[in-house]
Formats: sequence, C-alpha cells, structure tokens
Amino acid sequence: MMHYTFIRNHHSRFTVKKMCQTLLISESGYYRWLQEPISKRCRENNILKNLIQELYVEHGGMVGSPMVTADLRAEAQVADVGKKRVARIMKESSMQCKSLKKFKTTTESNHAFPVAPNILNRNFTVAAPTRFGLVI
Repeated sequence: MMHYTFIRNHHSRFTVKKMCQTLLISESGYYRWLQEPISKRCRENNILKNLIQELYVEHGGMVGSPMVTADLRAEAQVADVGKKRVARIMKESSMQCKSLKKFKTTTESNHAFPVAPNILNRNFTVAAPTRFGLVI
C-alpha cells in the first residue's frame, strides 16, 4: 500500500482526488485504508504465520506444508486454511522442510577377500618435476 502512504505524505501539496486519479486507485479505498491500515487478510496471515512458525519449530524444521496444513486444520480457529496459502506463507518466511540424506557405506574395508596384486609394478617416484611434458 505504498500508494496510500504516498498520498498521506503528500496530501498537503496535492489534492487527494488528483493523486488517486494519477495513481489509478479509488478515493474510497484510500479513505478506508486511513481508517484501518492493516487489512483483515493481512492480520489473518500474521496469525497464521505465527502458528506455522510454532509448528515448524515444534517439528524441528522437519515438516513441510502438507503436514503443517493438516496440523492447522486440527485447530478450530484455522480449520479452513488452504494448503496453497500455508505453502505461500512458509515460502515467504523461508521455512523449508529439512531433508537428511541417509548415509550409505560404499566401501567394505573389513573383508576376508585377498587384496589385488600389483601386476604392473609401476614406480611412481620421479627424479625431477615434469615441465611441459618433458623431464628436466
């Protein structure tokens, strides 16, 4: 509602009617905003945001929007909340479900199998560093 704030700050220099026409907003909307600057929807979103944050912390950040929505619907005051609204509020607040990658062992060092023999018998020690592919 930057437009309304601009009009309120400059109403001494310009008429409200002219500024509303220029900014393509209604005068009635501006005067309604003066009476109640924070909309009902914004207040509801702030309450929801606090409830979502509590649930997010309670679950240790290991919860996504579907589970949060289900938990919120169990409460009477916000039983009709939609999953997209919860997802949007969580995204705006940077609340993402933390996912842990399960550790998987890829090498088994303690086995009874024989170690492969060094068939090539390669010598990896050099007398001097290589320079441009040539030994100096």
